[in-house]
Amino acid sequence: MTGPGSKAGVNRQVMVVRRAKGVPTPDCFQIVDSPVPQCPAGGVLLETLCAAVDPAMRGWLSEERNYMTVSDGEVMRAHGVGRVVESQDERWVPGDLAYGWLGWQRYAAVASSALLWPVDETVAPAPVWLSVLGLNGLTAWIGLNLLGRPVRGETIVVSAAAGGVGGLVGQLAAHRGLRAVGIAGGASKTELARTRLGFHAAVDYKAAAGDLGRELTRLLPDGVDIFFDNTAGPIADAVFPVLNGGARIVQCGTVAVPDWTTLPTGPRRERDILVKRLSWHGLVVFDHMARFEEAFADLKDLYRSGVLTARHDVLPGLDMAPGALGRLYDGTNNGRLMIDVGL
Repeated sequence: MTGPGSKAGVNRQVMVVRRAKGVPTPDCFQIVDSPVPQCPAGGVLLETLCAAVDPAMRGWLSEERNYMTVSDGEVMRAHGVGRVVESQDERWVPGDLAYGWLGWQRYAAVASSALLWPVDETVAPAPVWLSVLGLNGLTAWIGLNLLGRPVRGETIVVSAAAGGVGGLVGQLAAHRGLRAVGIAGGASKTELARTRLGFHAAVDYKAAAGDLGRELTRLLPDGVDIFFDNTAGPIADAVFPVLNGGARIVQCGTVAVPDWTTLPTGPRRERDILVKRLSWHGLVVFDHMARFEEAFADLKDLYRSGVLTARHDVLPGLDMAPGALGRLYDGTNNGRLMIDVGL
């Protein structure tokens, strides 16, 4: 990532200008140049180095009710890593690196440093703090360990296995002694899941087409104990029949469903939940902030020891941001998607 310059200049920002039905398109955003903000009293001013692109952003811009919303006229909310330019907080000095809600913009004025976490480049470079040591890593760790409740020797299936979260779940699961099976789209992604992301096997749902359920039944004769679902839709429909009694479902994402304004139809699974005594949990990582420090500590150790590897797909500059979400939903991204804001 490129380093920050001085405070002089303009603050390039990506603003939300309208709600989205389905996946946000470039016309949901407008790029503007604004004055660089003042350092807030008791807070810090940061220059953003890199900013995240997350599937959850679709929900934040949706017309439907969501756990978090970005309103029209606001800077697009996003986690980022930035360097402190000015500080009125004794805990931060110019030159420090920090991770937090910086948004899709060149400069971010953060009023409360409680919203920031320190970034240590001796542990990992800045982009890794948006993947393994950032929201992706926290989501994978909390979803697997707190909601999945893994037991060594169990079998886990992960959809979107080559994605920013799914790939980390596979690595964490293998480290915990689970048999990890991934579902991904395309031969290159399934190969990646098997060779680099800890999965013992991987299924290409595109090649399987309507036979995905049959392929999973063949591959998993002893069933599935944990389903870490990033997609919902037809992929999830194919996994439910192979779930064991007492299985845990971690619902992390729904990327396979293009639009929730009209509810999609599909198999009804209430009988499975009853008869198999399934546990189905929605995962919003911010509900578990009390466990963040524990998760951070473990993720750092696992990254240092080489158990976890980072994969990044970096877009050059904020001009690329308005079309970035489409890359996540059409599957063209390759690893944790982020924007190099300095370009």
